[in-house]
Amino acid sequence: MRFLDFVVLFMLFALLVGGMYLLWLNFPSEPTEFEKYTANLSFDLPSKSSQFHQNMRYPDRTISYFISKNCSTKKTSDFLKAASFLEEKTILDFKESVKPDILITCSNVAPEPNEQGHFVAGEGGPSVIVNTTRFAVIMLGRVGLYRPETCDTPQVATHEILHALGFDHNDNSSSIMYPITSCDQVLDDDIVEEIEKLYSVPSAGDLVIESVKANKTGRYLGFEIVIANYGLKAITESKLKVMVGNSVAKEFEMGTLDIGSKKSLTITNLRVSGDTSEISLVIETEENEIDKENNYAEIKVASGS
Repeated sequence: MRFLDFVVLFMLFALLVGGMYLLWLNFPSEPTEFEKYTANLSFDLPSKSSQFHQNMRYPDRTISYFISKNCSTKKTSDFLKAASFLEEKTILDFKESVKPDILITCSNVAPEPNEQGHFVAGEGGPSVIVNTTRFAVIMLGRVGLYRPETCDTPQVATHEILHALGFDHNDNSSSIMYPITSCDQVLDDDIVEEIEKLYSVPSAGDLVIESVKANKTGRYLGFEIVIANYGLKAITESKLKVMVGNSVAKEFEMGTLDIGSKKSLTITNLRVSGDTSEISLVIETEENEIDKENNYAEIKVASGS
């Protein structure tokens, strides 16, 4: 046998062996299941709350407001004094804006009181809320001022701004959040502490891998993943990396995730190589985040699979 014939036969044999190996890798088989991943998260926020719901706050600690033109000079002054008072006592700042977080309106006609002998001087509260799991984010609050302030200090306006910040009434008659207003009521220390705790969290997005379900057939991976934004701002650009060991098997552009929004991604027949008994999924962005530790999920082949 000539040498050239030997080389040709060797190459044909190598191609045959390689083809059989590839056929073996891709031969249909029972899927191997991975352990399901579910995010186990805890947030260091007030365990007790005097709010309507726990963890209510605006996206930023600088809160914008707009005072309606139907507010008198006196009621406008009352609101501004109340805002200045809260700036002195808390970490909050208030600024005027035509695109406000809090809208202030005024009227000389108050709604009917719920109890006889009472009168309504104002009302306030959150009107648009987005639940992001970490926070109940107030996207818009309202303050309505009806009766003129009779105290030297802006008790009514302060009371209603605190409602717009998410704080409910309490049963302490010396508190400014008592349902019936009097001039000697004061701002509670626990409200100041709760504001401090809530607004000490930076105003940023927070991408979270909520859950992953996955299986593989031979060298092909399939998975379903849910990614959420638990933060206080939208994330405009993000991408998901599928990692096998230290190598990136595939990247997927995830785009924008608004406050409180979620995206699910289903992938089938993703070719992966190497040791696929453990696979990592990482969601990344160049934008600021509250916490980057929850951007990572590791899935392992389920025992018995």
